[in-house]
Amino acid sequence: MKKYILLLAFLICHITIAMGQAIGSWKIYPALQIASSNISTNDKIYSLCKGNLFSYVPSTTEVYVYDRINGLNDTQIQHMSYCKETQKLIIVYTNGNIDLVYPDEDVANLKQLKDKNYTNLNIRSIYISGKTAYICTNFGIVTLNTENETFENTYDLGLDVQCCVTDDEFIYLSSSSGMYRGDKSQNLLDINNWEFVSRNAFHLMAFFKGEMIGYNQSTGLFIIQPQFYTTALQSKPLSYFSCDGETMITGDHENTYVYHSTTEMEEIKQSNMFSYLTYHNGTYWASQGLDGLQPYKLENGQFTPETQPIQPDSPVRDYFCHMHYDGNRLLVAGGDLNYNSVIRDGTVMYYENGTWYNFEEKNVPEETNLQYTNVTSIAQDPDDPTHHYVSSARRGLYEFKDLQFVERYDYSNSALKSIFPESSNAINYVSCDALKYDSEGNLWMVNNQVDTILLVMKPDKTWSKLYFQELREAPNSTYIYFDAQGRLWLNSKRLEYGGIFCLDYNGTIDDTSDDTYVFRHNITNQDGVSYELSKNYYNCFAQDLNGQIWVGTSCGLFVIEDPDDFLHNENFTYTQIKIPRNDGTDYADYLFNGIDISAIAVDAANRKWIGTSSNGIYLVSEDGQETLQHFTVDNSPLISDQIQSIAIHPQTGEVMIGTFLGLMSYMSDASTPAAELDKNNVSVYPNPVRPEYNGLITVDGLTYNAEVKITTVTGQLVYSGHANGGLFTWNGCNQSGKRVASGVYNVISTNAEGKKAIVNRITFIH
Repeated sequence: MKKYILLLAFLICHITIAMGQAIGSWKIYPALQIASSNISTNDKIYSLCKGNLFSYVPSTTEVYVYDRINGLNDTQIQHMSYCKETQKLIIVYTNGNIDLVYPDEDVANLKQLKDKNYTNLNIRSIYISGKTAYICTNFGIVTLNTENETFENTYDLGLDVQCCVTDDEFIYLSSSSGMYRGDKSQNLLDINNWEFVSRNAFHLMAFFKGEMIGYNQSTGLFIIQPQFYTTALQSKPLSYFSCDGETMITGDHENTYVYHSTTEMEEIKQSNMFSYLTYHNGTYWASQGLDGLQPYKLENGQFTPETQPIQPDSPVRDYFCHMHYDGNRLLVAGGDLNYNSVIRDGTVMYYENGTWYNFEEKNVPEETNLQYTNVTSIAQDPDDPTHHYVSSARRGLYEFKDLQFVERYDYSNSALKSIFPESSNAINYVSCDALKYDSEGNLWMVNNQVDTILLVMKPDKTWSKLYFQELREAPNSTYIYFDAQGRLWLNSKRLEYGGIFCLDYNGTIDDTSDDTYVFRHNITNQDGVSYELSKNYYNCFAQDLNGQIWVGTSCGLFVIEDPDDFLHNENFTYTQIKIPRNDGTDYADYLFNGIDISAIAVDAANRKWIGTSSNGIYLVSEDGQETLQHFTVDNSPLISDQIQSIAIHPQTGEVMIGTFLGLMSYMSDASTPAAELDKNNVSVYPNPVRPEYNGLITVDGLTYNAEVKITTVTGQLVYSGHANGGLFTWNGCNQSGKRVASGVYNVISTNAEGKKAIVNRITFIH
């Protein structure tokens, strides 16, 4: 059984609750399914998975996941290499930051290259010679001594250096303009001391059995002769290349070539999905994309799997554009409308009870004869949790059953239309989004940029279309929400069509005679200040526990205090929360004015989690008057300040934060309240409180906003406060801030109405 280790080193406190995570603690969910390259050492295999990293120990089957919480200092690993002499793994990130990982998983950070702030820095490859790492970049070469962990030289050559190798006398590099040689006895900081020797260009070079080898993905594998002419070993495009000095491997998806010397080669004619292949101690380790890391034996000229693929339980990709909970299940659609030409492979997942489930995707393009990209939302059938619909930015609606693809809907078999119906490419312009079931089991969606964008698929798979002139050809509607009165709310995200749409259809989809609706384009606040939203974006909205709707736009945060007023009052104004300056004047500032709000979620205590496009995530009080937390990359383990989505677990209060670089969670101190105050359902943890424990004490299972008093057995008040949702926390100190003495204490909980009280007890041992 594989052991998946995640060390939570950044803990604000140490309270274990229902999901096994501590209040105030962070967790990262790196995507580890798609294996891109690997390094095999004497005792472990390092597997790079699209910028994320784990190691695998064959002798114990132990898996160790590396991330920002358990030691790494950045995200998005671009390259890795291994220094045998110092036994350190060299990790280089896309921004130039560098980590050195020790065999015991300790990490040393070297950020000098990152701090140089090179314009458009790109790391091309790493070459190890002895204890020195040669880091090839788009401006030259940087050398790093891995033993004393210092940078030694920066050869700023004005060359896009793809790769390099060295011997006792020279450094040889290959750039986009050809090969150069630098004599180590000369001052190689001077570009004039580098000699142009050949127009040949390679992506990787190596020394193999005394001969210099050049690998070019497009043209093949070559011996680079002393006079710098080349002799071909393989003259064709190749998919992968590795060389450890004793064994050299290259190939494509039909053939693999294993070289024991340049004159001794084994050819394995076998279809494969290898993106990288290494050899160590009798085993071939294949990184094979969606099929993970796979060990093979080579027997009778064929690769035979040794074990099942090694794929730690994880998301398939770091794509989290849209998330929401359906019960305790987190549903994820990884893509978005691709106005910025961002193409994301079709990524649909859900997370439940600590396990990730990734929807089948490899067969979808084959069965539809279309690319499967930019899936924008997901809806779970309320009558069948194994049945899902998934929308896409350009190719209609997909149906899945038991994680497997079933059907695709477009203008040929549904009410969906193409943006360009007369085009020969009409099939690639069916824009679908904002999937949402209503209480009757009808699936609502939008069909962007056509005359009738609001569509409904009924349980019997018949369709209805609702036409509104104001919404005609709106290009980017991304969220549908039904409030407690059954009214539909929709954001139209941008340009002259931007705004918030509200429809009261009185529960009759096909009878429009009793419909009431309004579409408000512009925002005017309570002070008469107007915002020209044609230049801004209506990004998101969320309804809180008081029925108010909080709207996030690219120019700030606004509140619809009374949804009825929004629907019926021609003079409706948004509320923009004012924060007093408290500087002796009556002046106040608007909360988040001018900040691009990208996501909003409401927790069990009616507090608001506010995600931004470039400034991290905020937690504000119920009324927005107090900023309780502000997390950024600089002050927390947050992996990106660009927040795309937020979802909160309905029971535990775990805040799932989808960022541009992947998913993390923060365990908040608010949980779903109980309907009634019941002593049997209230838990106090830890109990007893032992001398070594210095974290928070929690009282869980309370009713909303319950009052909690901690008293001595004689009735003296020690501490008091209110629950966040159904969770109360206490630091174990009295009102003077001193740790309470050993003994037994009463925990008296009273519901918000003051009509019922229960008593639990907690013991302190010193």
